[in-house]
Amino acid sequence: MGDVNTILEALNTLTVAGNVFFLCVMGALVFIMQLGFAMLECGQVRKKNAVNVIMKNMFDWCIGCVSWLFIGSILCSSINPSDFLDWWIKIVKATPFLENNGIELANWFYGLVFAATAATIVSGGVAERIKFSAYVIISIIITGLLYPLFVYLGPWGASIVPWHDYAGSLVVHGLGGFLALGAIAALGPRIGRFKDGKPIPILGHNIPLAAFGAFILAFGWYGFNIGSALALKDISGLVCATTTLAMAGGAIGALITSKKDPLFMTNGLVAGLVAICSGTDIVSPIAGLIIGLIAGLQVPIVYRFLENRKIDDVCGVVPVHGTAGIVGAILAGIFGMKALGGVGVDPDSVMHIVSNPDIDLLLSQIIGSIFCAFYGIVLGYVVTIAIGFLCNGLRVGREAEIRGLDIVEHNLPAYPEEDTLANRES
Repeated sequence: MGDVNTILEALNTLTVAGNVFFLCVMGALVFIMQLGFAMLECGQVRKKNAVNVIMKNMFDWCIGCVSWLFIGSILCSSINPSDFLDWWIKIVKATPFLENNGIELANWFYGLVFAATAATIVSGGVAERIKFSAYVIISIIITGLLYPLFVYLGPWGASIVPWHDYAGSLVVHGLGGFLALGAIAALGPRIGRFKDGKPIPILGHNIPLAAFGAFILAFGWYGFNIGSALALKDISGLVCATTTLAMAGGAIGALITSKKDPLFMTNGLVAGLVAICSGTDIVSPIAGLIIGLIAGLQVPIVYRFLENRKIDDVCGVVPVHGTAGIVGAILAGIFGMKALGGVGVDPDSVMHIVSNPDIDLLLSQIIGSIFCAFYGIVLGYVVTIAIGFLCNGLRVGREAEIRGLDIVEHNLPAYPEEDTLANRES
Protein backbone atom coordinates (compact mmCIF):
# COMPACT_ATOMS: atom_id res chain seq x y z
CA MET A 1 0.00 0.00 0.00
CA GLY A 2 2.88 2.30 0.80
CA ASP A 3 4.35 1.81 -2.66
CA VAL A 4 1.02 2.68 -4.29
CA ASN A 5 0.74 5.90 -2.28
CA THR A 6 4.29 6.80 -3.18
CA ILE A 7 3.59 6.28 -6.87
CA LEU A 8 0.36 8.32 -6.70
CA GLU A 9 2.13 11.12 -4.88
CA ALA A 10 4.91 11.13 -7.50
CA LEU A 11 2.35 11.25 -10.33
CA ASN A 12 0.52 14.11 -8.66
CA THR A 13 3.77 16.04 -8.23
CA LEU A 14 4.63 15.43 -11.88
CA THR A 15 1.17 16.59 -12.97
CA VAL A 16 1.38 19.78 -10.92
CA ALA A 17 4.90 20.49 -12.18
CA GLY A 18 3.72 19.95 -15.76
CA ASN A 19 0.87 22.39 -15.26
CA VAL A 20 3.20 25.02 -13.80
CA PHE A 21 5.53 24.59 -16.77
CA PHE A 22 2.56 24.79 -19.17
CA LEU A 23 1.23 28.01 -17.65
CA CYS A 24 4.66 29.66 -17.55
CA VAL A 25 5.45 28.80 -21.19
CA MET A 26 1.99 29.75 -22.46
CA GLY A 27 2.17 32.97 -20.43
CA ALA A 28 5.56 33.77 -21.92
CA LEU A 29 4.06 33.35 -25.41
CA VAL A 30 1.30 35.80 -24.53
CA PHE A 31 3.93 38.19 -23.14
CA ILE A 32 5.59 38.16 -26.57
CA MET A 33 2.35 39.75 -27.80
CA GLN A 34 3.42 42.94 -26.01
CA LEU A 35 6.29 43.14 -28.50
CA GLY A 36 3.85 42.48 -31.33
CA PHE A 37 1.50 45.25 -30.18
CA ALA A 38 4.41 47.66 -29.81
CA MET A 39 5.59 46.98 -33.36
CA LEU A 40 2.11 47.00 -34.88
CA GLU A 41 1.26 50.34 -33.26
CA CYS A 42 4.67 51.86 -33.84
CA GLY A 43 4.50 51.17 -37.56
CA GLN A 44 1.07 52.80 -37.82
CA VAL A 45 2.05 56.14 -36.26
CA ARG A 46 4.25 58.87 -37.70
CA LYS A 47 7.94 58.63 -36.89
CA LYS A 48 7.72 61.68 -34.59
CA ASN A 49 5.53 59.60 -32.23
CA ALA A 50 7.24 56.19 -32.47
CA VAL A 51 9.14 56.44 -29.17
CA ASN A 52 5.98 57.54 -27.37
CA VAL A 53 4.10 54.44 -28.54
CA ILE A 54 6.90 52.16 -27.40
CA MET A 55 7.02 53.90 -24.02
CA LYS A 56 3.29 53.41 -23.52
CA ASN A 57 3.52 49.72 -24.35
CA MET A 58 6.44 49.21 -21.98
CA PHE A 59 4.61 51.07 -19.24
CA ASP A 60 1.45 49.01 -19.75
CA TRP A 61 3.42 45.90 -18.95
CA CYS A 62 5.43 47.26 -16.04
CA ILE A 63 2.58 48.96 -14.21
CA GLY A 64 0.34 46.02 -15.04
CA CYS A 65 2.67 43.75 -13.05
CA VAL A 66 2.26 45.98 -10.00
CA SER A 67 -1.47 46.71 -10.19
CA TRP A 68 -2.24 43.07 -10.98
CA LEU A 69 -0.21 41.94 -7.96
CA PHE A 70 -1.92 44.19 -5.43
CA ILE A 71 -5.48 44.53 -6.74
CA GLY A 72 -6.37 43.05 -10.12
CA SER A 73 -5.70 39.37 -9.55
CA ILE A 74 -7.92 39.30 -6.43
CA LEU A 75 -10.69 41.50 -7.83
CA CYS A 76 -11.17 39.01 -10.67
CA SER A 77 -12.63 36.49 -8.24
CA SER A 78 -13.68 38.42 -5.15
CA ILE A 79 -14.94 41.79 -3.93
CA ASN A 80 -14.54 40.80 -0.27
CA PRO A 81 -12.07 43.21 1.44
CA SER A 82 -10.75 40.41 3.68
CA ASP A 83 -9.56 38.48 0.61
CA PHE A 84 -7.45 41.45 -0.45
CA LEU A 85 -5.97 41.76 3.04
CA ASP A 86 -5.15 38.05 3.19
CA TRP A 87 -3.40 38.26 -0.19
CA TRP A 88 -1.38 41.35 0.77
CA ILE A 89 -0.18 39.58 3.89
CA LYS A 90 0.65 36.45 1.91
CA ILE A 91 2.75 38.05 -0.84
CA VAL A 92 5.37 39.50 1.52
CA LYS A 93 6.74 35.97 2.01
CA ALA A 94 8.02 33.36 -0.43
CA THR A 95 7.25 30.27 1.64
CA PRO A 96 3.45 30.22 1.06
CA PHE A 97 4.15 29.72 -2.64
CA LEU A 98 6.51 26.76 -2.34
CA GLU A 99 3.64 24.28 -2.16
CA ASN A 100 2.64 22.59 -5.43
CA ASN A 101 5.56 24.08 -7.31
CA GLY A 102 4.13 27.58 -6.87
CA ILE A 103 1.16 26.89 -9.17
CA GLU A 104 -0.76 29.74 -7.54
CA LEU A 105 1.79 32.22 -8.86
CA ALA A 106 1.90 30.51 -12.24
CA ASN A 107 -1.84 31.17 -12.51
CA TRP A 108 -1.23 34.75 -11.33
CA PHE A 109 1.32 35.24 -14.12
CA TYR A 110 -0.97 33.83 -16.78
CA GLY A 111 -3.75 36.16 -15.66
CA LEU A 112 -1.34 39.10 -15.72
CA VAL A 113 -0.45 38.73 -19.40
CA PHE A 114 -4.13 38.85 -20.28
CA ALA A 115 -4.73 42.00 -18.22
CA ALA A 116 -1.76 43.78 -19.81
CA THR A 117 -3.12 42.93 -23.26
CA ALA A 118 -6.44 44.66 -22.53
CA ALA A 119 -4.63 47.86 -21.52
CA THR A 120 -2.26 47.82 -24.48
CA ILE A 121 -5.17 47.76 -26.94
CA VAL A 122 -6.24 51.23 -25.77
CA SER A 123 -2.79 52.62 -26.47
CA GLY A 124 -3.18 52.24 -30.23
CA GLY A 125 -6.48 54.07 -30.37
CA VAL A 126 -5.39 57.21 -28.48
CA ALA A 127 -1.94 57.53 -30.05
CA GLU A 128 -0.25 60.73 -31.22
CA ARG A 129 -2.09 63.28 -29.05
CA ILE A 130 -2.62 62.11 -25.46
CA LYS A 131 -0.42 63.28 -22.59
CA PHE A 132 1.84 60.53 -21.31
CA SER A 133 0.86 61.35 -17.72
CA ALA A 134 -2.84 60.96 -18.57
CA TYR A 135 -2.22 57.66 -20.31
CA VAL A 136 -0.25 56.38 -17.31
CA ILE A 137 -3.29 56.82 -15.07
CA ILE A 138 -5.62 55.27 -17.65
CA SER A 139 -3.38 52.20 -17.86
CA ILE A 140 -3.29 51.80 -14.08
CA ILE A 141 -7.07 52.02 -13.81
CA ILE A 142 -7.61 49.49 -16.61
CA THR A 143 -5.28 46.80 -15.25
CA GLY A 144 -6.11 47.44 -11.59
CA LEU A 145 -9.86 48.04 -11.75
CA LEU A 146 -11.79 48.08 -15.05
CA TYR A 147 -10.47 44.83 -16.52
CA PRO A 148 -10.55 42.72 -13.33
CA LEU A 149 -14.03 44.00 -12.42
CA PHE A 150 -15.25 42.99 -15.90
CA VAL A 151 -13.66 39.57 -15.42
CA TYR A 152 -15.44 39.26 -12.06
CA LEU A 153 -18.82 40.09 -13.60
CA GLY A 154 -18.33 37.82 -16.61
CA PRO A 155 -17.85 34.10 -17.26
CA TRP A 156 -14.33 33.89 -15.81
CA GLY A 157 -15.39 35.28 -12.44
CA ALA A 158 -18.69 35.22 -10.57
CA SER A 159 -20.62 34.76 -13.88
CA ILE A 160 -23.13 37.45 -13.00
CA VAL A 161 -23.39 37.95 -16.78
CA PRO A 162 -22.42 34.51 -18.18
CA TRP A 163 -21.50 33.70 -21.77
CA HIS A 164 -19.03 31.35 -23.45
CA ASP A 165 -15.64 32.99 -23.93
CA TYR A 166 -12.86 30.41 -23.93
CA ALA A 167 -9.94 32.78 -24.53
CA GLY A 168 -11.38 36.28 -24.35
CA SER A 169 -12.98 37.61 -27.54
CA LEU A 170 -15.05 39.85 -25.25
CA VAL A 171 -13.37 39.56 -21.86
CA VAL A 172 -10.01 40.81 -23.15
CA HIS A 173 -10.25 42.12 -26.71
CA GLY A 174 -13.82 43.40 -26.88
CA LEU A 175 -13.33 45.20 -23.58
CA GLY A 176 -10.03 46.74 -24.72
CA GLY A 177 -11.55 47.85 -28.03
CA PHE A 178 -14.61 49.48 -26.48
CA LEU A 179 -12.64 51.11 -23.66
CA ALA A 180 -10.54 52.59 -26.46
CA LEU A 181 -13.66 53.84 -28.28
CA GLY A 182 -14.82 55.66 -25.15
CA ALA A 183 -11.37 57.16 -24.64
CA ILE A 184 -11.09 58.20 -28.30
CA ALA A 185 -14.47 59.95 -28.14
CA ALA A 186 -13.36 61.84 -25.03
CA LEU A 187 -9.99 62.73 -26.53
CA GLY A 188 -11.03 63.96 -29.96
CA PRO A 189 -9.20 63.59 -33.31
CA ARG A 190 -5.64 64.54 -34.16
CA ILE A 191 -4.88 67.90 -35.71
CA GLY A 192 -5.44 67.71 -39.47
CA ARG A 193 -7.28 64.38 -39.36
CA PHE A 194 -10.51 65.93 -40.63
CA LYS A 195 -11.00 68.94 -42.88
CA ASP A 196 -14.39 70.40 -43.75
CA GLY A 197 -15.97 67.31 -42.25
CA LYS A 198 -14.03 64.93 -44.49
CA PRO A 199 -11.35 62.47 -43.29
CA ILE A 200 -7.75 63.19 -44.30
CA PRO A 201 -5.51 60.07 -44.17
CA ILE A 202 -2.49 60.29 -41.87
CA LEU A 203 -0.17 57.48 -42.87
CA GLY A 204 2.04 55.51 -40.52
CA HIS A 205 5.78 55.70 -41.01
CA ASN A 206 6.66 52.00 -41.32
CA ILE A 207 4.11 49.54 -42.70
CA PRO A 208 6.56 46.58 -42.81
CA LEU A 209 7.16 47.07 -39.07
CA ALA A 210 3.40 46.90 -38.48
CA ALA A 211 3.18 43.68 -40.50
CA PHE A 212 6.05 42.13 -38.55
CA GLY A 213 4.22 43.07 -35.35
CA ALA A 214 1.09 41.28 -36.55
CA PHE A 215 3.07 38.09 -37.20
CA ILE A 216 4.58 38.26 -33.71
CA LEU A 217 1.08 38.71 -32.30
CA ALA A 218 -0.04 35.64 -34.24
CA PHE A 219 2.85 33.63 -32.79
CA GLY A 220 1.98 34.68 -29.26
CA TRP A 221 -1.72 34.00 -29.86
CA TYR A 222 -1.13 30.27 -29.61
CA GLY A 223 -0.25 30.88 -25.97
CA PHE A 224 -3.40 32.95 -25.65
CA ASN A 225 -5.77 30.33 -27.01
CA ILE A 226 -4.11 26.98 -26.36
CA GLY A 227 -2.93 28.18 -22.95
CA SER A 228 -6.52 28.96 -21.94
CA ALA A 229 -6.88 25.25 -21.21
CA LEU A 230 -4.96 26.16 -17.99
CA ALA A 231 -3.83 22.55 -17.54
CA LEU A 232 -1.65 20.29 -19.66
CA LYS A 233 -4.22 17.49 -19.74
CA ASP A 234 -6.85 19.78 -21.28
CA ILE A 235 -4.91 21.17 -24.26
CA SER A 236 -6.67 20.77 -27.58
CA GLY A 237 -5.58 20.35 -31.16
CA LEU A 238 -8.99 21.71 -32.16
CA VAL A 239 -8.08 25.02 -30.53
CA CYS A 240 -4.80 25.10 -32.45
CA ALA A 241 -6.52 24.42 -35.76
CA THR A 242 -9.39 26.89 -35.36
CA THR A 243 -6.96 29.59 -34.25
CA THR A 244 -4.81 29.04 -37.34
CA LEU A 245 -7.72 29.02 -39.78
CA ALA A 246 -9.35 32.09 -38.27
CA MET A 247 -6.07 33.96 -38.64
CA ALA A 248 -5.97 33.11 -42.34
CA GLY A 249 -9.63 33.95 -42.81
CA GLY A 250 -9.21 37.33 -41.13
CA ALA A 251 -6.39 38.38 -43.44
CA ILE A 252 -8.26 37.19 -46.55
CA GLY A 253 -11.48 38.93 -45.52
CA ALA A 254 -9.80 42.29 -44.92
CA LEU A 255 -7.88 41.96 -48.19
CA ILE A 256 -11.17 41.56 -50.05
CA THR A 257 -13.08 44.51 -48.56
CA SER A 258 -10.07 46.84 -48.53
CA LYS A 259 -9.17 46.08 -52.17
CA LYS A 260 -5.66 44.78 -51.43
CA ASP A 261 -4.66 47.32 -48.76
CA PRO A 262 -1.64 45.84 -46.89
CA LEU A 263 -2.36 47.57 -43.58
CA PHE A 264 -5.99 46.47 -43.51
CA MET A 265 -4.86 42.94 -44.34
CA THR A 266 -2.40 43.10 -41.45
CA ASN A 267 -5.10 44.24 -39.05
CA GLY A 268 -7.55 41.72 -40.52
CA LEU A 269 -5.19 38.91 -39.58
CA VAL A 270 -5.32 40.11 -35.97
CA ALA A 271 -9.11 40.57 -36.11
CA GLY A 272 -9.52 36.93 -37.15
CA LEU A 273 -7.50 35.87 -34.13
CA VAL A 274 -9.57 38.11 -31.86
CA ALA A 275 -12.82 36.68 -33.17
CA ILE A 276 -11.93 33.01 -32.74
CA CYS A 277 -10.97 33.36 -29.07
CA SER A 278 -14.55 32.97 -27.86
CA GLY A 279 -15.48 29.74 -29.59
CA THR A 280 -12.11 28.26 -30.49
CA ASP A 281 -12.85 25.18 -28.33
CA ILE A 282 -16.40 24.49 -29.58
CA VAL A 283 -16.49 25.24 -33.33
CA SER A 284 -15.30 23.15 -36.28
CA PRO A 285 -12.18 23.99 -38.33
CA ILE A 286 -14.39 25.18 -41.22
CA ALA A 287 -16.36 27.37 -38.81
CA GLY A 288 -13.08 28.82 -37.54
CA LEU A 289 -12.20 29.85 -41.08
CA ILE A 290 -15.63 31.43 -41.61
CA ILE A 291 -15.49 33.29 -38.29
CA GLY A 292 -12.09 34.72 -39.18
CA LEU A 293 -13.25 35.64 -42.67
CA ILE A 294 -16.26 37.60 -41.38
CA ALA A 295 -14.14 39.33 -38.74
CA GLY A 296 -11.66 40.38 -41.42
CA LEU A 297 -14.36 41.54 -43.83
CA GLN A 298 -15.78 43.96 -41.26
CA VAL A 299 -12.48 45.67 -40.34
CA PRO A 300 -12.30 48.19 -43.25
CA ILE A 301 -16.08 48.68 -43.16
CA VAL A 302 -16.24 49.53 -39.46
CA TYR A 303 -13.07 51.62 -39.63
CA ARG A 304 -14.52 53.78 -42.41
CA PHE A 305 -17.90 53.97 -40.64
CA LEU A 306 -16.19 55.41 -37.55
CA GLU A 307 -13.95 57.63 -39.66
CA ASN A 308 -16.99 59.18 -41.33
CA ARG A 309 -18.23 60.08 -37.85
CA LYS A 310 -14.96 61.80 -37.00
CA ILE A 311 -13.75 59.01 -34.70
CA ASP A 312 -9.96 59.06 -35.00
CA ASP A 313 -8.91 55.50 -34.18
CA VAL A 314 -5.22 55.65 -35.11
CA CYS A 315 -4.49 51.91 -35.18
CA GLY A 316 -7.99 50.64 -35.90
CA VAL A 317 -8.37 49.02 -32.49
CA VAL A 318 -12.17 49.34 -32.43
CA PRO A 319 -12.81 47.17 -35.52
CA VAL A 320 -9.83 44.90 -34.85
CA HIS A 321 -10.63 44.22 -31.18
CA GLY A 322 -14.02 45.69 -30.30
CA THR A 323 -16.36 44.72 -33.13
CA ALA A 324 -14.25 41.69 -34.08
CA GLY A 325 -14.73 40.51 -30.49
CA ILE A 326 -18.49 40.84 -30.87
CA VAL A 327 -18.41 39.04 -34.23
CA GLY A 328 -16.48 36.19 -32.64
CA ALA A 329 -18.71 35.93 -29.59
CA ILE A 330 -21.96 35.87 -31.55
CA LEU A 331 -20.64 33.47 -34.21
CA ALA A 332 -19.42 31.17 -31.42
CA GLY A 333 -23.07 31.04 -30.35
CA ILE A 334 -24.07 30.07 -33.89
CA PHE A 335 -21.32 27.69 -35.00
CA GLY A 336 -20.99 26.27 -31.49
CA MET A 337 -24.43 24.68 -31.91
CA LYS A 338 -24.35 20.93 -32.40
CA ALA A 339 -26.67 21.29 -35.40
CA LEU A 340 -23.95 23.32 -37.16
CA GLY A 341 -21.09 21.01 -36.32
CA GLY A 342 -20.20 22.57 -32.99
CA VAL A 343 -19.56 20.94 -29.64
CA GLY A 344 -22.23 22.80 -27.70
CA VAL A 345 -21.67 23.99 -24.14
CA ASP A 346 -22.69 23.05 -20.63
CA PRO A 347 -26.18 24.54 -20.13
CA ASP A 348 -25.14 25.68 -16.66
CA SER A 349 -22.43 27.92 -18.15
CA VAL A 350 -24.86 30.20 -20.02
CA MET A 351 -28.07 32.04 -19.22
CA HIS A 352 -31.29 30.04 -18.96
CA ILE A 353 -33.63 32.04 -21.19
CA VAL A 354 -35.72 29.66 -23.32
CA SER A 355 -34.49 26.31 -21.92
CA ASN A 356 -33.01 25.31 -25.27
CA PRO A 357 -29.23 24.87 -24.91
CA ASP A 358 -28.39 26.08 -28.43
CA ILE A 359 -30.69 29.12 -28.32
CA ASP A 360 -29.59 29.94 -24.76
CA LEU A 361 -25.98 29.87 -25.94
CA LEU A 362 -26.66 32.29 -28.78
CA LEU A 363 -28.73 34.66 -26.64
CA SER A 364 -26.05 34.59 -23.93
CA GLN A 365 -23.42 35.56 -26.51
CA ILE A 366 -25.57 38.46 -27.73
CA ILE A 367 -26.29 39.72 -24.21
CA GLY A 368 -22.61 39.40 -23.29
CA SER A 369 -21.66 41.41 -26.38
CA ILE A 370 -24.10 44.21 -25.53
CA PHE A 371 -22.86 44.26 -21.94
CA CYS A 372 -19.22 44.41 -23.07
CA ALA A 373 -19.83 47.31 -25.47
CA PHE A 374 -21.85 49.29 -22.93
CA TYR A 375 -19.40 48.69 -20.07
CA GLY A 376 -16.37 49.53 -22.20
CA ILE A 377 -17.63 52.63 -24.01
CA VAL A 378 -19.27 54.26 -20.98
CA LEU A 379 -16.44 53.62 -18.52
CA GLY A 380 -13.79 54.36 -21.13
CA TYR A 381 -15.37 57.76 -21.77
CA VAL A 382 -16.12 58.64 -18.13
CA VAL A 383 -12.71 57.59 -16.80
CA THR A 384 -10.88 59.43 -19.59
CA ILE A 385 -12.84 62.65 -18.99
CA ALA A 386 -12.18 62.40 -15.25
CA ILE A 387 -8.46 61.89 -15.82
CA GLY A 388 -8.48 64.95 -18.08
CA PHE A 389 -9.59 67.07 -15.15
CA LEU A 390 -7.00 65.46 -12.89
CA CYS A 391 -4.15 66.06 -15.37
CA ASN A 392 -5.27 69.55 -16.39
CA GLY A 393 -6.21 68.30 -19.83
CA LEU A 394 -5.93 65.06 -21.78
CA ARG A 395 -4.02 66.30 -24.77
CA VAL A 396 -0.64 67.83 -25.38
CA GLY A 397 -0.74 71.37 -26.74
CA ARG A 398 -1.17 72.15 -30.42
CA GLU A 399 2.50 72.98 -30.99
CA ALA A 400 3.59 69.86 -29.11
CA GLU A 401 1.31 67.65 -31.20
CA ILE A 402 2.65 69.15 -34.41
CA ARG A 403 6.25 68.75 -33.27
CA GLY A 404 5.70 65.19 -32.08
CA LEU A 405 5.43 63.47 -28.72
CA ASP A 406 8.86 61.84 -28.91
CA ILE A 407 10.67 65.15 -28.42
CA VAL A 408 8.04 66.88 -26.30
CA GLU A 409 7.32 64.03 -23.87
CA HIS A 410 10.57 62.02 -23.93
CA ASN A 411 13.20 64.36 -25.34
CA LEU A 412 14.45 61.74 -27.79
CA PRO A 413 13.56 61.11 -31.46
CA ALA A 414 13.11 57.58 -32.76
CA TYR A 415 15.76 58.10 -35.45
CA PRO A 416 18.32 60.57 -34.02
CA GLU A 417 20.92 60.08 -36.76
CA GLU A 418 18.37 60.85 -39.45
CA ASP A 419 17.22 64.00 -37.65
CA THR A 420 20.80 65.13 -37.06
CA LEU A 421 21.63 64.72 -40.75
CA ALA A 422 18.53 66.67 -41.75
CA ASN A 423 19.50 69.52 -39.41
CA ARG A 424 23.03 69.65 -40.85
CA GLU A 425 21.74 69.79 -44.41
CA SER A 426 19.35 72.59 -43.55
